[in-house]
Amino acid sequence: MMTRLKLYSAWYCPFAQRAWMALLHKGVEFEYVEIDPYIKTPEWMENSRGTGQVPVLIENPGMESEIIIPGSTRALEFIDARFSSNGPLLFPTRPVAQADAKFWIDYQGGNIIPYFYRFLKAELTSEAADRAKHQLEHGMEIFTNAMVQNGPYFSGSEVNAVDIAFAPFALRIELLLSRYKQYALPREGPHWQRYHRWLNAMSSFGPLIDSMAGVSDYNEQLINFYLPYSKGGGQKDVA
Repeated sequence: MMTRLKLYSAWYCPFAQRAWMALLHKGVEFEYVEIDPYIKTPEWMENSRGTGQVPVLIENPGMESEIIIPGSTRALEFIDARFSSNGPLLFPTRPVAQADAKFWIDYQGGNIIPYFYRFLKAELTSEAADRAKHQLEHGMEIFTNAMVQNGPYFSGSEVNAVDIAFAPFALRIELLLSRYKQYALPREGPHWQRYHRWLNAMSSFGPLIDSMAGVSDYNEQLINFYLPYSKGGGQKDVA
């Protein structure tokens, strides 16, 4: 019996974009379901196992064998393990290398992503903005220094889960901080040059491009969506 797979996503959500990109990269067939995760209907809360957040993957929905996987990191792990024969692997097979990849995905969530949102939400030129900018740059320096030097991707010549996990946030860091905080990441120095080499490579990565193709004027739509964040509003949990 053929496996059915649904992806519940929101076009603007970088966490959901991780799962979307992974499915595209591995060539997995799935049904895309656009949803507003902030409308907490009973059906949505059941489908998301009470999290109310995207992404959510549901295998064999409505069947006895139904499996619900909420959350972007769990989705990446599930996609790679469940569809190991589809396309390239997202995670290394060696346990030590696999653990290291998962470490750097977790690192993004603890040491880069929150400070991006804090910087975006802080008042321009405020002390809070300066602190968030410093923490963002510090976290990204450490992350970039962990990249292999010959690249262009995080671990070498092939895209893996670490690249896919960070690419949606890298896009938003470039786009939104320049628009709302008149800020661009540094370019001088070996680690920043290495970062921009990675960014250039990921900017032409097919699954990233394809996950934005369904929304016309995607960058402008993102800029408009994040306007409340730039004024200190938006969702609190991301920061």
